[in-house]
Amino acid sequence: MMGTSHAISGAAAWGAITLIAPSMGWAPIDPIGVITGAAVCAGAALLPDADHPSSTVAAGLPGGRIIAGTIGGLTGGHRKGMHSLVAVLAVMLGAIALSFITWTPTGWDTPLALGPAIAAAICIAVGTKCVRLVNSWFLSWIIGIASAAAMMWFFPDEFGWLPACIGVGYLAHLVGDTLTTGGVPWLWPIMARRPRALRKAPILRQLWPRKGCFALPLLGNAGSRREWVFSIALGVFALWPIGGAGIDLLTTLSA
Repeated sequence: MMGTSHAISGAAAWGAITLIAPSMGWAPIDPIGVITGAAVCAGAALLPDADHPSSTVAAGLPGGRIIAGTIGGLTGGHRKGMHSLVAVLAVMLGAIALSFITWTPTGWDTPLALGPAIAAAICIAVGTKCVRLVNSWFLSWIIGIASAAAMMWFFPDEFGWLPACIGVGYLAHLVGDTLTTGGVPWLWPIMARRPRALRKAPILRQLWPRKGCFALPLLGNAGSRREWVFSIALGVFALWPIGGAGIDLLTTLSA
């Protein structure tokens, strides 16, 4: 999948979570959580491509290309370790660890969630730029930092869902790439080949396209027309919970 499609899929995935939360017995997510969560999830859905120096994430971070090259080298290259269940777990654990990084301004009794705010700022900035809400990285970073700072100062409880949100976005990326012909090495570092006896079986070659990778290539190649149609459908779906949350928030503020 291309970057924009990944970002849209992340926002749509979070929107779906917010819709089913009450029926699953989970605590309902308030409008601010729906909107900011969708923005964070859109950015988190781009994080797996931090293994590629030309990715959106690499382009938007200071020294990002060097960092991405290092990550790619450590994880085997693009669509290797960063595109696995191990990476999903590691990123979620990292997000949880960030929740312990706080800052208590002079004269304050309650610490501010600095770590989660930094993670949210990065995700919102990257997601905002990738879905082309703004044209420059400068503006996207202003939006990301301002949004995260507002959450940290005024709505600190909203960060409780951050690890889950980042995990959902990250997982949405892997699912999206699984729907393309390249597939994803879900079980990395286990990189098994197709059984020799079945190596030339047409269906198996599509479902197991290369060493260690598994695919369900319903969308064809990355950037295909099918992918863009699918992305448009996801975008329309995402507008349902996000738009509804926006209306609810405006109603509350105007009451």
